[in-house]
Amino acid sequence: MDKILRRVAMAERQVTKRFKRKSQRKFQLEKKERNKEIGRYRQEVGEDMRQAIIARHEDLELGPLAPNRDTGKVNEFGNPYGTISVDRALLHSQLTPQQKEARCAWAGGAKSLCLAPGDRVVILEGPYKGKIVPIKSIKTNTMVLEMDEALKTNAKIPDYLREEGASPVEPIASAIPISAVRLVYPLPDPTTGHVRDVIIRELKPINITHDRPTRRSTFSRIVPGLNVKIPWPVVPPTQHFDHPEDTLRIDVEERTYVPTLLRPPMPEQVIDELRNRYGKFRTRHTEEYIAKIQAQEDEKKARKKSVDSMLQPVQEYNRKLRELRRERGQPVLTDEMLEKIGQVIAKNQTLRKLGAKVSAELEKRKKADEQLRKAVERLSIAEETAAATGETPVDQPKA
Repeated sequence: MDKILRRVAMAERQVTKRFKRKSQRKFQLEKKERNKEIGRYRQEVGEDMRQAIIARHEDLELGPLAPNRDTGKVNEFGNPYGTISVDRALLHSQLTPQQKEARCAWAGGAKSLCLAPGDRVVILEGPYKGKIVPIKSIKTNTMVLEMDEALKTNAKIPDYLREEGASPVEPIASAIPISAVRLVYPLPDPTTGHVRDVIIRELKPINITHDRPTRRSTFSRIVPGLNVKIPWPVVPPTQHFDHPEDTLRIDVEERTYVPTLLRPPMPEQVIDELRNRYGKFRTRHTEEYIAKIQAQEDEKKARKKSVDSMLQPVQEYNRKLRELRRERGQPVLTDEMLEKIGQVIAKNQTLRKLGAKVSAELEKRKKADEQLRKAVERLSIAEETAAATGETPVDQPKA
């Protein structure tokens, strides 16, 4: 069974490595496409800004002779004058998890977004800056808001979506990123007490609870610093209409299966279909299969032991010697042996102490010899100095 378990572990590791390589390759491709899309948007925005600057200068310099730009002329990106592409208008570019968190950081983050359809927000960027509009819907994949139909922008409709003879330019509802809006809610003035609309620049989720059966999370939202709880907008209940093809509730709640311990929940053939009988990831096996594998392993061990029956005379002799040593066991020390060992230890300690004394005496003699050598050197230096100067050394009498 160990071999089978090792094989299952190896197969799982191989699948994990293969999945990791596939995920890394997919991430690199998505990153490449995302960067390419962002680069295309930047080129388009830069070209629009350049054309707008040129048009403004022409209007100022030429006056009534300025060209009429309200025509079907398109730029290098295929967009008529004063229009943008549908992707730019609806912000269809995909975002990474980090970009999603950065886009809605002021509203509690991507996982606990403190905005809901029906909230009133003020726009801080773009052509509709300063306008207060309600939220119509929220796209969590790109973290953008769909506002009222009044917020429209001219966009070029692709040919495959345009009817024959229709204008290539149509106003569509533009999407606003969450980072470009702030919540507006009426709060009382702390000084006057009058209720007025206040721009809330930061929201924080509290009391987060998770419901396992429905896999939904519920939480409240407050304004950090003020600890003011902002209620959620009132959403009208969803109306469900019955249709002739709908299943009746009495049929849905009818209990058609009662499990019992007298028989298995499903036939064995169905279990083999659900869990591959010969799969390399299988870890649960029948008793017959386990007994079969154990018999194969025992047979292999028996074949290995059969080799031991064919030994050379030297190997048989060494095996007998090992068995005799094993039968004798560990040797036991007698009292005479212990006494002898104690004498040797005491002798070694005495020699060690004597050696320490001799070392100390030699060290003292060495220091005395060193002092004597230094005194002789000083005396010889003094004599040489006196002979050179013609003076009599201090420690010798004068002639």
